[in-house]
Amino acid sequence: MNRRVLATGTWIGIAVLAVWTLAPIAVMTATSLKPRDEIFAIPPALLPRTWTLDNYVEVFTNSSMPRAFLNSILAALLVTIMTILLCGSVGYALARFRFRSARPVALFILLGQMVPITVLLLPLYEMIGAMQLLDTIAGIGIAHLVITVPLVTWMIRNQIAAIPVELEEAVLIDGGSRFDAVTYVTLPVAAPGLAAAGMYAFLQSWHEFVLASVLTSTTSARTAPVALTEFASEYSVDWGSTMAASVVLSVPVVIAFIALQKYFVRGLASGGVKG
Repeated sequence: MNRRVLATGTWIGIAVLAVWTLAPIAVMTATSLKPRDEIFAIPPALLPRTWTLDNYVEVFTNSSMPRAFLNSILAALLVTIMTILLCGSVGYALARFRFRSARPVALFILLGQMVPITVLLLPLYEMIGAMQLLDTIAGIGIAHLVITVPLVTWMIRNQIAAIPVELEEAVLIDGGSRFDAVTYVTLPVAAPGLAAAGMYAFLQSWHEFVLASVLTSTTSARTAPVALTEFASEYSVDWGSTMAASVVLSVPVVIAFIALQKYFVRGLASGGVKG
């Protein structure tokens, strides 16, 4: 009896969490398909009485969202590549090489995850400006490394540390180099963790707003989260276009997660190597 009550309570809790999570997405999607006169209709209705794609047409033909969408893709891909390369190298070194300050260095890197972005705005702005990368995709990508590097370094470090070093030593004994050991043994085994780390870096860059809004001033490098503010004026907000743009902004995230969910779950859950 107690087990049945516990199971029922668990399923009810899961259902409540699912509704709580999916309700904003349902409202966003439904609002994007409503004519403007129905968005504030009283009484409110979830589903539109008249379905329309006018809001999507507005987003793609009369706004900077298409360019901002492309900028977001380029910035997120750049951040993902740089994060994997940097954090993969550092994470491997922290996991495999023994030196006196290895743990303090690892803890110092993780400390960056605890610093609020607002504290780093002015230093990052000055640094990106000194590199003459303000209002560029490269400048945004470099700035976003502040968000991704600390946690991803630890994710990859723990992933590498869980792989028995004897696998690499076997390659070295057979005459292979360390590069061969990493390429043919470590990377294939750590692939799920690297995929999870790459997806995390992509998502962090994709929806980041504060740094992108400060480091860009024109549509040439403005990302999609910043471009969403284009639909709001001083006295009104075009909620239909805003919701349509939000749906468009969510599509790549959903596609990426569906395509990589197997690796993402395995990467987060893995703690060892199966023989």
